[in-house]
Formats: sequence, structure tokens, C-alpha cells
Amino acid sequence: MKKISIIIFIMLSLCSVSQIERIESIKLDSLIWKKINEYRISKGIPAFEIFEDSLMRQFCTRVAYRNIVKDFPVHSDSVGYWSNAECLYSFKVTGFGAKELINDISDEKIEFFAEEAVQSWIHSPTHERAISRPEYNIATIVSILIIDRDKESIRFESTYHALDKDHNTFNGYIYSKSRKKIKNK
Repeated sequence: MKKISIIIFIMLSLCSVSQIERIESIKLDSLIWKKINEYRISKGIPAFEIFEDSLMRQFCTRVAYRNIVKDFPVHSDSVGYWSNAECLYSFKVTGFGAKELINDISDEKIEFFAEEAVQSWIHSPTHERAISRPEYNIATIVSILIIDRDKESIRFESTYHALDKDHNTFNGYIYSKSRKKIKNK
């Protein structure tokens, strides 16, 4: 009887688990960064010089990981320590709208998510200022896409951080233009 109970429990557990895909893609992050640069250039602002992949990106990743599990994204309390600016974008859809997106998700379709994030930031005055300040010459993006095909839901979080070329962060994290890299003092 005990074996039968265990088998039934395992079968029910397996049936109740939905298949969840988690996509973290440098391709998507880079596409968002590129779209922000296109927007900056369209406004006569120089494009970012570099896609930061060091300590600021690690910080950006922590913020994205924290927000993907929350109902509503929360800004970091450490902006100014590893970056001078922060933008968050959250997109959630379930049901029919999600089913259509899920069926279309591929490398070619990530453009939709990049465009949604950038357009959202453009249409928010504070976020628009954060992505278009000419003083910012280095930025990073971290995005997470979670797809639950069984529940027909999609969750997308994108986090942006930038550095000001003329002002250090609180801990002295700056972009060294002469060395073309980031250094931590």
C-alpha cells in the first residue's frame, strides 16, 4: 500500500508541474542597448561608448533577479554606488495574448521585447532622461524572460544602469576614458 501511495503521489506531482522556460540572453540585452543608442543618436546625443560587462553589470543582474520574482519591480536602494542611473521595465501577460507571443518566440522575435522596454522608457519623462543624458557614456542592460506554456503566461523584466563620465559613483566606480575600461578605486 505504501508503494502505491508513493507512486500515486509522484504521478500527481509530475502532472501538476508546469514547464517553465527562463531565457537570459546577451543578444536581447545588446538589442535593447542598441535601440537606446539609436534613440540617443536620433536626438543628437552621442551613443554609449561601451556595453559594461563588469561590476555594474553584476549589480544590474542582482536587481533583475530580485525583481523577476516580485509582483511589482522595485528600484534599487544602491543607485549611486555602482551606477548613476537606473530604469526598470516589467511586462506580464497571460491567456490569449500570451499564447500568441509564446507561439512566436524565437531569436527573431525578441525584437518585440526590446522595443517594448525602450518605448516604455522613452514615454516616461524620468526614464527618458535616464537613457538620454549625454553625460552617460557607458551602460548595461540585463533582461529575463520567463515563459510558462502550460499556464499561458509570459513575464519579462529589463533593468538598465548607466554611468556618468564626469561624476564618480559613491564608491568611486568610474569609467576611465583613457584606458577604455571600468575600474574600481
